[in-house]
Amino acid sequence: MKRFLLGFAFLVLATTGYVSAQQLPLYSQYMLNDFFINPAIAGSKEYSPVLLSIHKQWIGIKDSPSTQTLSGHTMLSNNNVGIGAIIFNDDFGPESRIGIQAIYSYHFHIDRLNKISLGLAATAFQYKMDQRFFTLTIYDDPAITYMVEKTIVPDATFGVYAYGKKYYAGITAADLFQSKLKINRNLDDNKMVRHYFVMGGYKFDFPNSPQLQIEPSLLMKMTEITPPQFDINLKMYYDKDYWFGMSIRPGDSFITAIGFKHNQYYFGYAYDFTFSDLSSYTFGSQEIIFGVNIGENVRRSRSFF
Repeated sequence: MKRFLLGFAFLVLATTGYVSAQQLPLYSQYMLNDFFINPAIAGSKEYSPVLLSIHKQWIGIKDSPSTQTLSGHTMLSNNNVGIGAIIFNDDFGPESRIGIQAIYSYHFHIDRLNKISLGLAATAFQYKMDQRFFTLTIYDDPAITYMVEKTIVPDATFGVYAYGKKYYAGITAADLFQSKLKINRNLDDNKMVRHYFVMGGYKFDFPNSPQLQIEPSLLMKMTEITPPQFDINLKMYYDKDYWFGMSIRPGDSFITAIGFKHNQYYFGYAYDFTFSDLSSYTFGSQEIIFGVNIGENVRRSRSFF
């Protein structure tokens, strides 16, 4: 029975838009909400960004995954310490997670333009699995309670981030403690899996067209039990405040995204065209983001990018 329950849990988590059994949310516009991925980004901006992200996975499939995230971070007055917080909610069929991250980062100044930061996020979330409507091939299984099972799961994430005016690179290890999900009579097989993320990007200018910029970037995701998977991204800016992007996840989906900024406020929309085996059952996935850069000096025409 333990094998059945473990397999069921991983099947659920793997099909919520978490790639190859990954248990963390998947974002289509990670270039705008990369703070969700790497806590060392806290305080790396010259303003305090607050961002709401709404992601709906696999439209057309009943009870498909849905993720909502609210985040904010800032640099303290000493220009070395960043702090931030993330509130998140994930739902998929019988399971859900709602939780919070408290984030601390420290920034080292290599020179006037280049920095390296270290970040640590303390995480706590409530994991809930509703077993009241399970349909099993084996009846009267003692490991299934047919009730709403809940547990509080603590964990942590560590990140390193290097950044300058035109580039960024980072590495993250999430679910460091691989905390157990103490449901179904505390079966030891149910636990979080450690995740790793590697990201990097560079922004190129066009001397003959100063209003245009282009930014290729890469995000690699993997766990200790799954092979690496990649997001290959290309983003184009016009006059700093308008952008268009595209990404490809080999074997999974092609993503297009657009966005614009007005003063301190910005909006982004992304659509995932699924070409995996699920393409026969879904219209794709969507993500919307809303944000405000508190304290940004609009007169200097600073872009949130």
